Amino acid sequence: MNLFNAILIGLKDIWSHKFRTLLTMFGIVLGVSSLVAMAAVITGMEKGMKESMIAMGGLDKIRIDDEDVPTWQDHLKNQAPGRLIKDVEALKASAPLITTISPEMRLDWRATRVTRQGRSASTSEIVGVWPAVLDMNLYEVEHGRFFCDLDEEFANSVCVIGTGVRDQLFGSPEEKGTEIVPIGEVLQVGGQPFTIVGMFKHYESEQERKLKELAKKQAKENEGGVKRQRGWSGAKKWGDAFWRKNNVVYMPLNTAWIKFRAASNEDQTPDPRLTDIDIKIADLDLLEPALQQARNVMLVTHNGINDFEFDTQENQINDIRTRIRNMRISQGVIAGLSLLVGGIGIMNIMLAS
Repeated sequence: MNLFNAILIGLKDIWSHKFRTLLTMFGIVLGVSSLVAMAAVITGMEKGMKESMIAMGGLDKIRIDDEDVPTWQDHLKNQAPGRLIKDVEALKASAPLITTISPEMRLDWRATRVTRQGRSASTSEIVGVWPAVLDMNLYEVEHGRFFCDLDEEFANSVCVIGTGVRDQLFGSPEEKGTEIVPIGEVLQVGGQPFTIVGMFKHYESEQERKLKELAKKQAKENEGGVKRQRGWSGAKKWGDAFWRKNNVVYMPLNTAWIKFRAASNEDQTPDPRLTDIDIKIADLDLLEPALQQARNVMLVTHNGINDFEFDTQENQINDIRTRIRNMRISQGVIAGLSLLVGGIGIMNIMLAS
């Protein structure tokens, strides 16, 4: 029997059992569709997680966090200084493997609401920063300028905002039909006037960008205006890295300290502690030596009190890998169950017929 005859016999058998053939094809399609769908979901999640990580500063960003003192230093707990500007200056002077240092003084958004003419903005954070934050968090000022040394020295009441804050206080370009650049406008931060001197570019994921392009295309085909989709910039998505980047308010670090933290302790004394110290290193291959340098410097400035820890992006990478691995296992289980259930059902129908 040659190949042609075998194919011919097979086609005749398929034609004579149309219903069984249809059920068999349905089972194959069901299993393959399950695998393809789950693979697409996992790929999308992996890409979204990587985009979010890059949006928040990249793999080489390290955060120095507060940490409870170890048990053997409990007697020194009340002397723990926390993260201070002197730590930043010491790291700049004595840790050559660290290329960028960005101190931050985050304000309580509940006590320092951002408002303008009766409108209120839901911000991701209101922070006093140095210009190094641009390189640290990968920001780009699209309109206006960032802070200068004079703004920091004289604690000027100036701020740089994200496009999400602009949309909430001044209206979005999609609503107004024209670009809105609020440079020179005044808003209130905690009841105090601040002049907007700069605005960051708009940040969005690839999925959001494609959805916007699709909406514009559909609106053009329908000969209507571009309709704003819910969630482009105003929707509150605390877990979305791009939403957080678009809804920040940055002010000079010295301004945040003098205007909001100069008498914030319970006894009305100044609180000089920073909420974040972010660092970047020259080479990820030198991660361990760089962390050891930073640890040695911090132990000196903290008088030997170990009240800090280093949070690297490795933790997030491991978390992403764990999620992806779990999703792939789920993919195999779901696809296997789909094939099993489909196969059992098809076999029963075939036997009954």
